[in-house]
Amino acid sequence: MASSYVAEAEVRRYRGKPTVFIDGAPTALPTYSPVSWRGDILRKAVPWFFPHGMGAYMLGIPQVKNAAAWGDSPFFEGDTVTATPTAEFAVDMDAQAAFILDGDPGAYLIIRNGPTHTPSWRRLHEDQLFVTEAGERIDHPSLASDLYWDVFAAGLQAMVQYCESRPWGGRIIAYWFGFDGEGTWPPLFGGWLFDHGPAMTAKWREFLTHRYGSDAALRAAYGDESLSLATIAVPNDKLRGTVEEVSALRYWQAGRENAPLRDYMLLQQALLGAGAKKVFRAQRAATDRKRIFLSDTFKQPMMGWSNYGFFDANFPWPLAFPEVMAGSGSIGVADLISEPGCDGLVTPIDYQVRGAGGTTEPEGAADSTVLRGKYFMAELDLRTYHDDREHTAYGTARDAKEFDAISWRSTAAALTRGFNGYWMDIAGGYFFSNAEIQQTIGRSVAALKRSVEWEHADVPGIAMVLDDAGALDTNGAGNYFNEAVMWEEKLGISRCGVPYRIYLLEDLLLDRFPDHRVCYFPTLFRVTEAKLAVLREKVFRDGRVVLWGPGSGISDGETISPAHAARLTGFTFDMLDINFTRRVHIQRFDHPITAGLAADVIYGSPLSYGPVLYPTDGVSLGLAWTKLGKTYSGLSVKEMDGWTSVFTTAVPLPADLWRGLARAAGAHVYCESNDILLADSSVVALHSIQSGEKTIHLPGTYDVEDIVSGKLMARGVERIQFTLDAPETRVFRLIR
Repeated sequence: MASSYVAEAEVRRYRGKPTVFIDGAPTALPTYSPVSWRGDILRKAVPWFFPHGMGAYMLGIPQVKNAAAWGDSPFFEGDTVTATPTAEFAVDMDAQAAFILDGDPGAYLIIRNGPTHTPSWRRLHEDQLFVTEAGERIDHPSLASDLYWDVFAAGLQAMVQYCESRPWGGRIIAYWFGFDGEGTWPPLFGGWLFDHGPAMTAKWREFLTHRYGSDAALRAAYGDESLSLATIAVPNDKLRGTVEEVSALRYWQAGRENAPLRDYMLLQQALLGAGAKKVFRAQRAATDRKRIFLSDTFKQPMMGWSNYGFFDANFPWPLAFPEVMAGSGSIGVADLISEPGCDGLVTPIDYQVRGAGGTTEPEGAADSTVLRGKYFMAELDLRTYHDDREHTAYGTARDAKEFDAISWRSTAAALTRGFNGYWMDIAGGYFFSNAEIQQTIGRSVAALKRSVEWEHADVPGIAMVLDDAGALDTNGAGNYFNEAVMWEEKLGISRCGVPYRIYLLEDLLLDRFPDHRVCYFPTLFRVTEAKLAVLREKVFRDGRVVLWGPGSGISDGETISPAHAARLTGFTFDMLDINFTRRVHIQRFDHPITAGLAADVIYGSPLSYGPVLYPTDGVSLGLAWTKLGKTYSGLSVKEMDGWTSVFTTAVPLPADLWRGLARAAGAHVYCESNDILLADSSVVALHSIQSGEKTIHLPGTYDVEDIVSGKLMARGVERIQFTLDAPETRVFRLIR
């Protein structure tokens, strides 16, 4: 299989979206990732994909043969890292690569690399492991361990060097590598935020010494005269207190109240940033060939994720749990995405509500990555009815019709948002080894190949804008983010008939930021002059509607006050210094935002958090259901100079209300049916679990092609009308 051919791959913008160029040509990259790192099950799975002429296959780095524990690697033994394997692989990578390339000669390879610390390394460096505040050593490296980051970087470099040296090395175009916990530090999954191990304790004292410079400054910042930079301990987590203590703890905090938590999260940010840059540089230095390096991390749309609360049936959904992204140092990641050596991200799609009737939302910061000209791949772990074993969880397609609907929804999400989805199997080749399933995949592959030449541009719709530093002004809990970020996307924005995107706050500075008509800020808690300047220049203009989440602007970093929120939003407020549940009942229906809503529109959730801000001016569209029955507005609107400010005391909002916000802002409403609507300038799709007549209103006059069937559906039309047989996804190309 040896060949002198060496592919040269890079990411460039083409037709409006980041595209993989191979040997100078823009290339579609329909990709399959089989289980390749254990057993020889790849030979059973991949032949199903050969007839489609795939763009690439992923090939995983295996452990050693007969590994004694997870992580045993032929490249690592203790501190020794080598590009020449020291033990036999569990599977023969050369044979696997040859099998793939013989069966699909036009395809390329993407190499999957996992985290690079081994049991032998952990045994050698117990002082570099994470230690809980209960004194338990977790068998996982500390984020503060320089030794860990060094071996991580060296290990990835060695693996790249090894793969490039193989007879099939010339067919490699990209490397996938996963940060530990896919970018969320694993101890946080179990609710452990603070690392009390010696490595972190040393970094903590070093960080505070650099930040404050003297014991006196530290004591003033923390309000504790007993503290010393030389002896200060890593904090304990207030969220692990008694039920009474945690229930009384205010969510929004500032100044001395949250100084230890804030400083600890800032330290984690510095540690993650330094480590990520080290890894990026090491991989790039491993080869002088043009290769694409993607990482599984930076999952800001997953703010509020409780991993064990979802995956482990025996793990209780906690009263409060640490925010895993900020707790892992995943703050200010826009700069890291733009870092040389990071060509993009590769993450799974969100596991919650990914089945029929749900959404295809990448865990990673997909829209920010695409906006910055980097490549994004979304792992379509579409578990199917064909595998009737334990893997059929988390959004399983229960039959061929459901698979068709889910798979086409995922394909449409990729087409309309400028990323690339790939099929992934973790069940030993069972997910897709089925003729009906492969018919759907084959049609999708054909569509992806054609789509390389389709122009992509985001249409003016709704932007959820995340300040991923928001947790610095809170008690560190993830519960609010779970409501305001994750479930807002699943329950409201995605179903309102107007396209949406999820961005980072820093994206507003980019010239390419689209002209979205509604901007939603769920996590913008701290007001600074720099942030206000950006908002005044980029957001507060052109008739936009700006929706503020419940705590918008509540902090200036030192105090919590309604005056700070007024400075940001333009409203005046009463503030009740309590934790309380949130409910809003729409009671005015003569405003453009609420016109046409039903009388029973009541939104919010039972989550209790505070302090609570209630707007006292502007036009009240809905009343808050409050403690003691006090009469306060829960949803108010105020006309500003060239834009409209809207403040809500509760989340998540329903789809009908989102549609009203978008319509009032001048966004084009594609449909009114509360189905999943996906669109860009060239493609529009509708996914539904409700059969019946459907109408998609187009933003102009187009010829319409049914992408699923490949047939021209209509010429010169302004709307698409069709009968949907649920569950089903219809995907259309719009041609001028």
